[in-house]
Amino acid sequence: MGRYTDDLKQQIERILHWEPSSHWRLRDFVSLSELVRTHTRQYVDAQELQAFWKSSAVTSPVFLDTLAQFADYVDWNDFCDRNFYGVMEHDDETELLHAPMWEIPVRWVIGICWFSIIVSVVIGILLVWKR
Repeated sequence: MGRYTDDLKQQIERILHWEPSSHWRLRDFVSLSELVRTHTRQYVDAQELQAFWKSSAVTSPVFLDTLAQFADYVDWNDFCDRNFYGVMEHDDETELLHAPMWEIPVRWVIGICWFSIIVSVVIGILLVWKR
């Protein structure tokens, strides 16, 4: 079941287009809870979502059914059936084809942008002052 729960989390993360879930806070899980309720008309507690994302802890089958419905499946069984795949073995050559990606947090990008703006303004002021 762990493989399927990880797949479900990944599919939901792709649907959301948010920053990586390792950076999510409680407010993000509250937003996800509201989105799930809007899409499925079923309530999922934000803290239950947070626990699920951290440890794949599942409190009830209804929880998995609701998340599967949010990902546009009929229920959890439909999700498992449509995402079934055999065990795939990989060797060193296969691992080289799929190099790990680096993810830069959005906060860092925003910080770098602000820093470059401030530096540009300071350089502009210094150039005008030197004339």
